[in-house]
Amino acid sequence: MTELGDATRPVIAESWRRSLAARVDPERHEAPVVYAPDEVADLRDAHPLAATVPLLEHTLSMDETIMIVTDTRGHILWCEGDNRTRHEAERVRLTEGSRWSEDVIGTNAMGTALATGRPVTVHSREHLVRTCHGWTCAASPIHDPHTGLLLGVVDVSGPLKTMHPAVAQLVSAAARLAEHHLRQLAPRRHVLTLDFLGGLRAELDGRPLALTLRNAEVLTALALHPKGLTAEQLALSLYGDRGNPTTVRAELHRLRAQLGDVLMTRPYRLDAVVRGDFLDVRTALRSGNAGKATRHYSGELLPRSDAPVVREERADLAAAVRKGVLERGDLDALLSFADSAEDAEVLERLHGLLPAADPRRALVSSRLRRALD
Repeated sequence: MTELGDATRPVIAESWRRSLAARVDPERHEAPVVYAPDEVADLRDAHPLAATVPLLEHTLSMDETIMIVTDTRGHILWCEGDNRTRHEAERVRLTEGSRWSEDVIGTNAMGTALATGRPVTVHSREHLVRTCHGWTCAASPIHDPHTGLLLGVVDVSGPLKTMHPAVAQLVSAAARLAEHHLRQLAPRRHVLTLDFLGGLRAELDGRPLALTLRNAEVLTALALHPKGLTAEQLALSLYGDRGNPTTVRAELHRLRAQLGDVLMTRPYRLDAVVRGDFLDVRTALRSGNAGKATRHYSGELLPRSDAPVVREERADLAAAVRKGVLERGDLDALLSFADSAEDAEVLERLHGLLPAADPRRALVSSRLRRALD
């Protein structure tokens, strides 16, 4: 059994805890190969970091190492370096198309940088999975310079004996160079922030928007369908079978008065970086991070809305977060979810976990009695 005491640095100990909570087996786990070579090629073409790879490769070209660039879920999209080291890397599946997030392969520089949002170096036995103990890796996140959104990580990995201590600083500097390069390439995009869990708050480039519930429903539908929707599809999403495209077009005309050219037509879509608490929950659930999903889940999606698209997403998010919370049995996660919903099963689990002397237990008991009435 791997002991947390072996992980002396706090960043590594915390990563081990997350990895073990995700049921990563230190003895048996290996990185899964998710994408075939032709699929990797398609992902590369569409990825915003593609334009930075030549710069990163030039900056981080070193003997007996490989340079890796991943997407935000830890999939390796680029792996460059000398053939001998790449051959060695293939033995532990450090190869294009494999996934190196913490939840599937445990503590490693790429996965831990993605989980923490900070540069990290993982040495030898600090890797949770034993097959990686012969490697040292240094990774740094790369963010969109205009929006701050995470785009992926750049990593340099090599056999333990070949990695110089200065590599970590060089990797971090290369990530900043990549961000500077992206800033020069692309004009600034609008940022639309939608916080619709338990309430209705929205901002465009930091400016608060005065939205009606129907406005928020339209934006929810468009945020969930970034490629766009026709007026007919929006009518069905907002009103069901009784929807009228003419009504939707009038609503969109009013919404454009606040959004300007952010709201595009043919099809209707949002030309902006769209952030949102419900989108954060959705992303966390899709990556299997129940803890992160629970932290972002502050209530039901637009609780007063009866629009079909909102009802469906609301039910899906609540059910998935609830399932994750109950399966993990984590006290903090249960308390967080209980604050957002009166759920008898969650309250019963809390009642059993909280010590009798904990003042929160009395509150949970009172709420549980009401939920069971």
